[in-house]
This record gives sequence, C-alpha cells and structure tokens, in this order.
Amino acid sequence: MIPAILLDLAGSVAVPVIKSIFADKFGDGGKLAGEVVDVVAGKLGVPAAKIQDQPPEKVQEALVAADPIAADLLAQYVESQRLMNETIAGERDKGGPTWTWAWRPFGMWLFLALTAHYGVVVPLLNALLTSPLVLVLDIPTFVTLFITYTGLYMGGHTAKAAVDGWRASRK
Repeated sequence: MIPAILLDLAGSVAVPVIKSIFADKFGDGGKLAGEVVDVVAGKLGVPAAKIQDQPPEKVQEALVAADPIAADLLAQYVESQRLMNETIAGERDKGGPTWTWAWRPFGMWLFLALTAHYGVVVPLLNALLTSPLVLVLDIPTFVTLFITYTGLYMGGHTAKAAVDGWRASRK
C-alpha cells in the first residue's frame, strides 16, 4: 500500500529516481524499494507504516528531499550487482579445463537433487506405493559424502592458503 501511495506522489512531484525504483520494484518486490520507503519515512520523521497518514504536501516534500539519497542507493545497488556479475564471470572464465571449475556447481546441483530425492521423492513414493523403496545410498554415507564435498568446496582455498603461507615462511 505504501509504495503505491509514494509512486503516485513521486509521479506528481517529478522525482524520477524514486518513481523508477517503485515502478520497477512494486509490491513486496525488493530490498531497494524498502530502503527508499525507510528514507522517505525518515525524512518525514515517522515510521514507514505511518507514511499514508501524513498530508500529501508533506510527503511530496519528503520525496523531493529523499530523491538524491535514493539515487545514491540505486547507484550502490547497481554497483553491487556489477561486482556480483564480475565475480560470477571471473569464476566461469578462469581459463583452463572445464573440470577445474565445473565440479563446484555440478556438486551443488547433485547434492540438491539427492537431498530432494531422499527428503521428498522417496517418502512420497513410499506413501503412494505402500511398499518401501530401497535407498541405493544410505543416509550416513550420503551425509559423509556431503560433508566431504562441503569441506573441499569451502576449505580447499583455506588449506591452499595455509600451505602457501607455510612455504613462504620457510624461504
């Protein structure tokens, strides 16, 4: 409800940054819109839930005052997205054989599928078929494999950095 009111008033006062943020992230569509609502509420000196109770003229003044801050928030959001995209592209475009990077996403999807299989598919089929399905891989073995994968995924670079540090200290 609050973004709809602010979108209406932002359009009438011509604060383009706030209007575009609410137009793109309408409803419960995101953190950025929520942050802008908080900025407008801060300019009004009221909690966000009380914005709709304020006179439209006061809200319009708060929107005009909040527009430069909203522009900064939008710039930070865009920069954050750019850095995330660079990180993902850097991971993918390292060069070298595909297996040197592909094991991580493959493992994540594999364990997601296995978890869904053990947690949803097998119990559902057991209930529907009224005869228990035999698991190919027992749960303790699955958990051991998952912990090993997670340890390699999360701890591999830590171990590599420790070994590199140890080697550097010996020189």
